[in-house]
Amino acid sequence: MSEAEFLIGLADAVFFWAALVFMVAATAAGLGAIRMALKGEAVTSLMGVSAFTTVAGVSLYLISLPELFNVGFARDTAIALLVVGSVGTILFARLFRTGEKA
Repeated sequence: MSEAEFLIGLADAVFFWAALVFMVAATAAGLGAIRMALKGEAVTSLMGVSAFTTVAGVSLYLISLPELFNVGFARDTAIALLVVGSVGTILFARLFRTGEKA
């Protein structure tokens, strides 16, 4: 085994374990976001749903990477979730802001 092969194997292993640790941390953040979405007022719930959408999108994107699990449909789902979630948050915030003026 050459030194380059060893370094490539080490880099792959470090990436895999770092991604798994990140996904565990994202799960904890997602649980916190769900709690925030279920408790509080409309703006707090919006922040919780937006945070959960971001966590879910990033986790799906990590799952789609060929170095990890190579789930083909997860990348498209993650991109759609992140785009639609961001647009929905902006639209709701704009509607909520205009609703307060009345």
